[in-house]
Amino acid sequence: MEKQKVMFAFNDETKWEKIIGEAEGMLDCADIVENVAIVSMGTTVLSILKSTILTDFKDKVSELSSKGVDFYICCNTMHKYGITADMILPEIKIAERGTDIKILELKQAGYIMYTVDYV
Repeated sequence: MEKQKVMFAFNDETKWEKIIGEAEGMLDCADIVENVAIVSMGTTVLSILKSTILTDFKDKVSELSSKGVDFYICCNTMHKYGITADMILPEIKIAERGTDIKILELKQAGYIMYTVDYV
């Protein structure tokens, strides 16, 4: 089987734990999965602030980023909540043209959208 590039996209901060777990599972399948990207929008931005008290979450983002997982946050969501680049975790990249365009760019780069009923 050809190695796959996988992306997750979501907009609910209560889903971070599930998405992180799925990404870890994908990394465990390095013989099948080449890259993982996580594209977030909406209230997910509230969890990725440097000021978050969710230290376990911060550690997990750092760990996954060091393993090659790319994290993106929507610029429109940031603007909506008054969040600037210096306020988010350093591992998070900004989807400068919004998440819809980032998803299209990732699909064009060969990423497939991975979804499950409960994500």
